Amino acid sequence: MDRTNPEKPSGLFNGIVDWMDERFQVRTLVQSALHVKIPRKAKTFYLGGITMFLFMVQVVTGSLLALYYQPTPDRAYDSVMFIMSNVNFGWLIRSIHSWGANLMIVSVVLHLLRVFFQGVYKRPRELTWVAGMFLLIVTLVFGFTGYLLPWDQRAYWATTVGTEIAGAMPFVGEFALNFLRSGPDITASTLSRFFGMHTLWLPMTLAAMLLVHLVLFHQQGIADPTKPVSRAKPDASATPEPEGKLLPFFPHYLLSEAIAWYVILGILIILASLWPVGLEAKANALQTPAHVKPEWYFLFLYQLLKFVPRVAGVLAPIVAIPLLVLLPFFDRNPELKPRKRLFAVIIGLLTVAGIIGLTIWGQFS
Repeated sequence: MDRTNPEKPSGLFNGIVDWMDERFQVRTLVQSALHVKIPRKAKTFYLGGITMFLFMVQVVTGSLLALYYQPTPDRAYDSVMFIMSNVNFGWLIRSIHSWGANLMIVSVVLHLLRVFFQGVYKRPRELTWVAGMFLLIVTLVFGFTGYLLPWDQRAYWATTVGTEIAGAMPFVGEFALNFLRSGPDITASTLSRFFGMHTLWLPMTLAAMLLVHLVLFHQQGIADPTKPVSRAKPDASATPEPEGKLLPFFPHYLLSEAIAWYVILGILIILASLWPVGLEAKANALQTPAHVKPEWYFLFLYQLLKFVPRVAGVLAPIVAIPLLVLLPFFDRNPELKPRKRLFAVIIGLLTVAGIIGLTIWGQFS
């Protein structure tokens, strides 16, 4: 014990905390972050926390892979082979990274669907929804840029198809194609550009957007789907929630989040072990595979373009994305219960069913 203050424990750790607290008020920051109350009725399914955990997994595994990866057409394929064959657990790290990218896209989509169908994107949480939509967009681009890096046949030709879809946009299609490919064709410049975006610009952008999303989430609080009152500015006319209807974030909810992270980590390791990510033949611009398809999260659009005019098929997501981003500002219906939001819920269900149907159709056609 500290002789000058018998109530205050001494030690190196406490000394460091005291030093930090004197300068940055870390205790106040930790208290504000952890000691909050959340509604017991809130049903988040831990999807937001799972998405953040998967992003951390991507950063760690991606950093390990970058130690050996060489982003040139002559060396990229061989460096991936070296990682899988000669680096201790290299095949497992690469497989976890690949499966983690797919699960991250799934979790962020499910997170946004949960928010939409519960209606908790509405006032006063409009900006939280907007930040989440931008996180989805950046996550999709994250996956798209990483897909080319192995430089095998599947990666090369899937990226070819994906960039051609972007090139079909009216007015700006040629610019988009040349920007993505760093020229008219997929070359060493394309690989270098995708590597730079995947390892530098997109992680920085995603981390910044995630920080904004977390700050908004902390200030607004977890929404109760029965009445999404903001913690920052509660309804003055409403009676305070009884303590029995509130749950401490720390340690109750945080412990549940940690358990969900362990479960996801276990799933990742099982998937990576039982179905490790392989590698096809080295990319060859002169040899087109029999069935060229984009990655699964763009497969619905690829399939849609087979049945509608190309311009219309590309315009659909261009129009839909801004509408989804600005949805809270268009949807002024204050009701949250699905039965009182039938039009929005039906449109949402039909859209999800259509995307899933087109994806499955595209996968097996």
